Amino acid sequence: MPLRSSHHSSPREAFPRAQSSNLYRNIGFTFLALTVLVVIVALWISSVHARVVVKVRHETTQLQTTVEVAKSPVQGQLQGRVVTGTFEKIQEFGVNDSSSTLPEDLPVAGTVKIVNNYSKAQALIKTTRLLTTDGRLYRIDKTVVVPSKQSVNVAAHSDKSGSAYVLAAGTRLVIPGLWAEMQKYIYAEAVSGFSGGTQISKIVTDMDVNSAQKTLQDAVLEQAKKTLRAEAGVGDDWNAVFTTKTVDQKSNAATGQKSDEFLASVKLDVTAVFYPSKDMDVLVQQKLKERLPDGRELTDYNPSLVTYHIEQTDVPNETARISISAQAGSRLTTNSPGLSKDAVAGLSLSDAKAKLESLDGVDSVDIQIRPSWIGKLPTMQNHIDLLVQ
Repeated sequence: MPLRSSHHSSPREAFPRAQSSNLYRNIGFTFLALTVLVVIVALWISSVHARVVVKVRHETTQLQTTVEVAKSPVQGQLQGRVVTGTFEKIQEFGVNDSSSTLPEDLPVAGTVKIVNNYSKAQALIKTTRLLTTDGRLYRIDKTVVVPSKQSVNVAAHSDKSGSAYVLAAGTRLVIPGLWAEMQKYIYAEAVSGFSGGTQISKIVTDMDVNSAQKTLQDAVLEQAKKTLRAEAGVGDDWNAVFTTKTVDQKSNAATGQKSDEFLASVKLDVTAVFYPSKDMDVLVQQKLKERLPDGRELTDYNPSLVTYHIEQTDVPNETARISISAQAGSRLTTNSPGLSKDAVAGLSLSDAKAKLESLDGVDSVDIQIRPSWIGKLPTMQNHIDLLVQ
């Protein structure tokens, strides 16, 4: 029997091979579609970014503490020097306050010429009256004899005090003590003019004395600062706290006394505690930072606003305790646990904003997401920009 050729089954085998080819092609297309989808999703995820701006409140942190300084410091002490001395100064001061001046009426004085046109000499005793036509009265200062047909000059003064008695040279005065008829021949004339009448007297006040003593205290303290710094042997990079005790202060003029000037003196005991300014500054900042909660930082710290006061000194052993008052601004930072990117990654815009605004110390939150239609922050933290202002 003849063998059948294998070619007789080929028409039946062709169709299954076509189905297998289509299956592989479909699988390939599916894989390609999935790959494209994955790429698209990856690109979409990588394109999402968020910018979170958190505005925080700047709050004030207060510090009240003490620090000990010593020439030979031990653990917990700051290196320093303690020196003391007694200083004094005396100085003359003028009374310059215009409110302390007092006008005072004084007699007016000048020189008169006694004219005698009578036929006989005329004697006039000391205090003889001279009268102006408007009734102002004056008296001569000594007894004189005026020869006939001659004149004699003599000093005279007003009977009362005040500038109203000032006379111009040439003013004529009668001598009311003479007979009326003789007054025509014997009279007086102002020669040099009469001046004076008012004197401005300066009165020493409490303000004058207090101001003088304050000036002296400032001058004494400045001198003490230089002297004690030289004695301590420290450089310009060391600061100091000073205490003063008034040993004596006095004035040679009493309040209410008339005087243009007076002497005042002040004696002070001055104690100085010197310390390295940089070391003290570091110590104060460190103590301020210790008062801050986690996630906050110091801002607006100004060393010049720190105040120091000497509480106690031991001059022989050169030790002292200084009280310190300081303050600085503080605010939240990205180191705060509540302000980390991890706290908001993957949250919706509203949830992220509410969570951040609930933190103590946060004023406002602004979140911008790109693309803008995405309502959710990225889960990838490196796609979140978190700024604290």
